[in-house]
Amino acid sequence: MPFTDILGQEKASSYLQLLARGQKVPGALLFYGPDGVGKAKTALEFAKALNCMDPMARQTGDACGVCASCKAIAQGTHPDVTFVDFTYQARLEVKKDFSSKGYQEELEKEIAKQQHINVDTIRDITAKSQQKAVGPGWKVLIIDQAQTMQGAAANALLKFIEEPPQKTVWILITSKRSVMLRTILSRCQPLAFAPLSEDHIRQILTQTGTETDHPDLCARYAAGSVSGALKADAALTLLSEAEFGPKGVNAQGPSLVSAGLSRTLVAARQEANAALDVLTIALHQGWTQATDESQRRSYQDALKRFENYKRSLSRNVSPALVLETALMSLDGLSIPIF
Repeated sequence: MPFTDILGQEKASSYLQLLARGQKVPGALLFYGPDGVGKAKTALEFAKALNCMDPMARQTGDACGVCASCKAIAQGTHPDVTFVDFTYQARLEVKKDFSSKGYQEELEKEIAKQQHINVDTIRDITAKSQQKAVGPGWKVLIIDQAQTMQGAAANALLKFIEEPPQKTVWILITSKRSVMLRTILSRCQPLAFAPLSEDHIRQILTQTGTETDHPDLCARYAAGSVSGALKADAALTLLSEAEFGPKGVNAQGPSLVSAGLSRTLVAARQEANAALDVLTIALHQGWTQATDESQRRSYQDALKRFENYKRSLSRNVSPALVLETALMSLDGLSIPIF
């Protein structure tokens, strides 16, 4: 896709086009902003622009999208462009040939375990950064979820992003810039990515053919993120069992919703967290619409409780128990969720 197809990130896209057009690119860039706003897609589009074989497209700082280089980057097979994420790391961990029996099942299990970009993965990609480029364009090395690099991994990366070889650029992608090492941040040129508007989220969901039961509500509860919209859709489906309405929560709703969570702990925690996020936004909306001080206090008290419920989830308390307790605490409140 050309830069113009990346919705809601016109400022970042324009700057990257300027860099690609002039071929004067910093050794390391930091793409930061909320999850699900197009940072990874923009990084790959920038890699295409730096390696596009169409001279007309290169003059505009964009990519044609149809040359052999652009297609290879889109397919993840370009020898000079490496995208490191938890899937990439899991492939390094699985000690089987990809064509062997049981490989895909083992890979999926390994992906589910990933929580940090580890030092071995950083050593793998830094070794690639020192290899001679195959094509005439740029080597582009992208690390997604860069905030998950811990001490050894981050330190292993430092000297490579400080003085990369000629026509080599590192792109670190993060949703939590504040937790990254200052020594890493000081070596990267930051580029901010903004939350998406509800209109852009609806448009992206339509363009990608994503089916949702509540497209408008998903955009409302997305918190400016496409991934947030997808999580909200699942949460809304889950919460519909609780029969929210003018009379509050159905007596059986909390237990029905908690029973609907996934059986695996990681997935259940994510689902419960998404449900709490939707409920928090709805509670805030209820607070803004409250007509008297007593109602406002009720919503404020509920919002404070929900802060505690969110903290409980991060401390490994049972997601089903947290969510059921949260829903039961809303008895008597009218929640404008649907």
